[in-house]
Amino acid sequence: MQENDSAQIADYAKEIRPTSNEQTATLQYLKKYPKTLSLPFEFEGRNQYRKDHGMVPADNLTIQLMDSLYGKGLLNPYNKIIYEKYKEANEALVSFSKTDIKTLNSLTFETLNRYRQFTQHHDIPKISDSEAIFANRFMTKPNGEKISYRDGYRLWCNFWDLRNNTMASNIIKAANKYKGKRIVVLTGVQHKYYLKELLEKYYDGNYTVIEYFR
Repeated sequence: MQENDSAQIADYAKEIRPTSNEQTATLQYLKKYPKTLSLPFEFEGRNQYRKDHGMVPADNLTIQLMDSLYGKGLLNPYNKIIYEKYKEANEALVSFSKTDIKTLNSLTFETLNRYRQFTQHHDIPKISDSEAIFANRFMTKPNGEKISYRDGYRLWCNFWDLRNNTMASNIIKAANKYKGKRIVVLTGVQHKYYLKELLEKYYDGNYTVIEYFR
């Protein structure tokens, strides 16, 4: 199972991405074992959904504006502390990204990643919710409607929870459909901690989670 939706899986081999570990490994495995099923578990139409609802590019525009305000010393003292926590967490993740794959799958990274993602999706919105400028800057959605940076970023943050819950649900559905079969889940490392928590939370007795790097 891969972090793709059904349309992406259907076109999976049409666009080769040399830097994608997941695609390279999958295509090599399918070539060796052609009867293996390659299944999606992503939120259907993820990218277009985010654009249609004004989450993208509001996510990047909000962070860019926030960074500019921080650099000019225009955030209030409380928001400055929040943003500095976010920057420090990002810098720590960048340092980890230069290590090996086993380190990226360690509990140390998992703890840091959980903290960074929480900061990005739960603390950073406190800045855009409390600073008036984010309610007065707008972008235009594909349907022509305008949406403020504040509302767009809040929707983007909420989608993080919806997306991961959908992914976990799709994995569980596959585990029930193919009960007794071995299922390999290939996902970005920033989703790993969240999916593990959800698979434990929604455990129905029909699967066992085994981590490769443990």
